[in-house]
Amino acid sequence: MRDVRATAAVFVVSVALLTGTTAPLQAQETVADARLLESIDLYTGVAGRVDDAAARRLLEAVASNPDDVLATMWVARVHSTGRMTFPRDPDRAREIASGVIDDVRRLAAVGDVEATFLMGTAYDESLGVEQDFDEAMRWYRRAAHRGHVLAVHNVGNMYRDGRGVDVDHARAAMWWLRAARAGDVIPSLRLGEAYEAGRGVPLSVEHARHWYEKAAAAGNATAADALERIGG
Repeated sequence: MRDVRATAAVFVVSVALLTGTTAPLQAQETVADARLLESIDLYTGVAGRVDDAAARRLLEAVASNPDDVLATMWVARVHSTGRMTFPRDPDRAREIASGVIDDVRRLAAVGDVEATFLMGTAYDESLGVEQDFDEAMRWYRRAAHRGHVLAVHNVGNMYRDGRGVDVDHARAAMWWLRAARAGDVIPSLRLGEAYEAGRGVPLSVEHARHWYEKAAAAGNATAADALERIGG
């Protein structure tokens, strides 16, 4: 039965890619500062390009207000694994997160979608809470179903890695496809890798090239290298 479901999921990904039938992500509801949202869009590439330096400047400007708990939690997140040109410093990330996690949880409890996503990252990366992949997946799903692009992306990652769910490359590709269509660059790269390897989707150099080109056009150097390797 599992093999049948996996085969069906592969088919759905292929049809969605060819027909554009994935559901569009809907508008999000959040109290996040507009500059923080712009920072996130520059970080993901939803803005049309990836610009980590500009994203960092905007994030730091918003986080200079100590009452902005969403921006502060984002600072913890980027220190957690060294994103957005911030140095990787897990100890500092946990310290920062511990000071705001209760406020972030309260915002998530009343439906703030950015806070809901950040609760997923908290449990995923042990930021102010004990690491719990099952709980991380629950928060990511809540945010993803309300249109949060990075949450959609991360649900795909959870299926790829088997964190909180069984490894399922076809489902990972399905979630990445939604995020990529919304403009998130890394899922485009991941789809390129998936099609090049035939992992969770049919092996297809043509489709791999398509997704690598999208990621490279937005400034992803790994995708540009992949295009050169496969003759793009």
